[in-house]
Amino acid sequence: MVDQTSTQHATLAGPGPDFDKFEDAAAKIQAAEPKSKRGAALKQAAAPLVGAATDLAHEAKVALGERASVLQAKAQESYEVARQEARKRLGEAETFVHDRPYASLAIAAFAGFLVGHIISSAKTNVVYLRDDH
Repeated sequence: MVDQTSTQHATLAGPGPDFDKFEDAAAKIQAAEPKSKRGAALKQAAAPLVGAATDLAHEAKVALGERASVLQAKAQESYEVARQEARKRLGEAETFVHDRPYASLAIAAFAGFLVGHIISSAKTNVVYLRDDH
């Protein structure tokens, strides 16, 4: 026999078709059959809280969706600006390399030397001293 309480919790908590439908979750809770008079009284007392929680969750979902849309638009705009700037810098670099090939080669060699020196100095050099007595 399957426990309906655990099945309801799994359906409401896990990702699924009813995951983001707060109204459906509230309707399931309100439609549950009370087992006693005390259960009916608790259900009646909890009904306004369930409604308020549903409304609050819906408002939060809408607000977060609007905020996400604004942030997505800003990110897209920043991406386009960065993309245009990168293309501009690439054009400048290509012009510099074509105009001054030897200077470009010297700069690349120096940059390679610097990177190699930084990487090799990051390694710890262990020196073992032996006593030859």
